[in-house]
Amino acid sequence: MRFLQAEAIFDGHNFLEKGSIVVLNDRGETQDILPSNTIESSRVQKFNGLLCPGFVNAHCHLELSHMIAQVPRGTGLPAFGKQIISKRGSFKPEEVAERMQEADRYMWSKGIVAVGDISNNPASFITKAESKITYHTFIELLSLQPAQAAEVFKQGESLVAKAGEYGLKASLSPHAPYSVSRELFFLIKDWCEINRLPYTLHNQESEEELRFLKGEPGGFDELYRFLNVNLSFYKAPGKWGLDYLREFIPPSLSLLVHNTFSNAQDLALAAELNAYLCLCPGANEYIEERLPDFELFKPHIKKLCLGTDSLASNDQLNVLKEANTVMQKGKFQVEEILKMLSSQGAEALGLSQTHGQIALGKNAGLNLLEYKANQLSFLKKIV
Repeated sequence: MRFLQAEAIFDGHNFLEKGSIVVLNDRGETQDILPSNTIESSRVQKFNGLLCPGFVNAHCHLELSHMIAQVPRGTGLPAFGKQIISKRGSFKPEEVAERMQEADRYMWSKGIVAVGDISNNPASFITKAESKITYHTFIELLSLQPAQAAEVFKQGESLVAKAGEYGLKASLSPHAPYSVSRELFFLIKDWCEINRLPYTLHNQESEEELRFLKGEPGGFDELYRFLNVNLSFYKAPGKWGLDYLREFIPPSLSLLVHNTFSNAQDLALAAELNAYLCLCPGANEYIEERLPDFELFKPHIKKLCLGTDSLASNDQLNVLKEANTVMQKGKFQVEEILKMLSSQGAEALGLSQTHGQIALGKNAGLNLLEYKANQLSFLKKIV
């Protein structure tokens, strides 16, 4: 039995009354939360700093960990995608595996206890199965050609089953509106609704996406030429963002990632869909040299969470670094940021029963932080 006290304790939703004592059992689960002075002082571990639940990284691509420093900054999304496609397969499998294991251990060491992770193949499954981190794996599907929708969907179902063999929770998700046909979108939406599992997609990450969906020439045309994809079959919808995507998004649990170029109308539509919004500022700056307009997100504060994206598009998988960027440049309050790091990230991944909150019966991790000069510093993991 451990009795823990700190200068401040944030339970995932609120700061506890000053002097509160968190009681942990031998399994690290919260057994009780007691008022100040109810336990003999000599039995209480007292910490200088702020205690909070373990962090949730709501958007990551663990399988791209070997791609660190392989793509220059500021290329823009289509050129970034071209380089990923060109280079990701040129590494030895053992090197890919080693880099994933390193990235997984790094995230755990930085207080991350749950991750929403994108997978295009089974390469990361064994790393995730052996990890101390809880993963929800999003099996990402891509195909703009309607004729391929059924086959790509079938391959996705096979990957979900494969993840299950490793004991991993997984669901199907579309990649992005410029890479998924209407037919494939609807198959994924129906599957997620039937199985009541979370759904995610990359949303409004680049202005090139706008040009492509409006039928204007741009970087994605060049990318598809590089891929030898004849786009003569493609009819641009003439609109973008949630104005286009809303019919493809399940009404249950959805997570829209990046939202770099979203406007107030887009975010209002996201609210109608009850969607969560994941901010990944490190990747936005790396690829597009642009951040979202954080002010637009403040009316939707209860639906925000944070992600790191991949080591192909970021220097480190440290979600607290992302939090500090959002807090500093978006002028959010520390309590709002802590919710993004914990309870709201867990909710977005369908993990709120086990993660994101210091609550009775839960072992959601426990981190010790320092809050100073409007920045959070990670001190150590307590549990």
